[in-house]
Amino acid sequence: MTLPIAILRTGAVTSVGLNAPSTFAAMRARLNNFEETAFLDSKGEPVSAGIVELGADDADNVNNVHLGSLDKQITMLAQAVRECLQALPELDISKIPLLLCVAEVTRPGRLANLEQSLTAGLEQAMQCQFAAQSATYAYGQTSGVFALNAAFELLKTHPLILIAGVDSYLNIATLKAMHEKNRVFASDNQNGFIPGEAACALLVGHPDSAQHILPRYSNVQTQQIPQIQQAKQTPGASLFCTGLGIARETAVIGGTAPNKAKGLSDATKVALKALPGKASDIGLRISGQSSEDFYAKEFAIANSRSNVSATPLWTLADSLGETGAAAGPLAIGWAYASGHKGYLPASNLLCLLASDEGERAAAILSFGQYQA
Repeated sequence: MTLPIAILRTGAVTSVGLNAPSTFAAMRARLNNFEETAFLDSKGEPVSAGIVELGADDADNVNNVHLGSLDKQITMLAQAVRECLQALPELDISKIPLLLCVAEVTRPGRLANLEQSLTAGLEQAMQCQFAAQSATYAYGQTSGVFALNAAFELLKTHPLILIAGVDSYLNIATLKAMHEKNRVFASDNQNGFIPGEAACALLVGHPDSAQHILPRYSNVQTQQIPQIQQAKQTPGASLFCTGLGIARETAVIGGTAPNKAKGLSDATKVALKALPGKASDIGLRISGQSSEDFYAKEFAIANSRSNVSATPLWTLADSLGETGAAAGPLAIGWAYASGHKGYLPASNLLCLLASDEGERAAAILSFGQYQA
């Protein structure tokens, strides 16, 4: 049996918060910070988006850049990674693989040499180099699950792995192409997605690592272990990834094949095999789905087939808009935050993600204490 993966730390930069605690607190309250961009739709009305407003101390004067420039993405990514690794000075980053999640290769307006530029920019900002086993996953929303899938194998040789995702739809070429395909939410299209941008990082490791790397914030930890001395010996509950499902959908958005949700259904069924019980044990769904009709229909069909459609649903896009490759890490980060803050409604939850190229992914997460 494959051991679960422990989610040890998080870091996030989004349009509703410049760190993980503020981001996930805003998402818990279903807040958003959508604002008008300089991009106009066919009626001359500005398109709204989830724009990250970086702090005044960030370099290169990128804090008011409304288009998803490379410098801004690097800045967001570095900030999320620094937060994730905060207060862990003993870590040797050169021995930690970086699994970087980025936009699909076919994304309109995708920046040239995106993977290489982001990795080089991050290493320069961090003044370090990650392990040689580092890799990039260019599958948009589903990239985070592909990275987790690779982490199961990498954990056999590396005790800790860093998964980070960054993406931005606020690129003029991307917005133009998506708007021409009637995919962007605007005054002339009420069924599109709200463009967004974000970065999120996850430090993951062997399940025993939860005993040594405690969360930076945890109400559960405080309630269960009131004394600091005990906290060093007896860890509280942690979030674990216990199963994954990855599938390919041939009926992609914009294609001619009918939307039957086969790919997402297959991915969900595979992931649910990791549960010791039945699908009814799932008490929460976290979805990266946008407000587009195609994905909403696909999501509803797949959930109905998997007998999980009656469980509560949290959607990232309500607060952040479409965040692409950052959505997977953000969904897991939200589960991590809600578990440690004590408002997670169930111990078992299901994350569901879909990319424009046809990849479909599902992840089973469980919050509790690890028992070998």
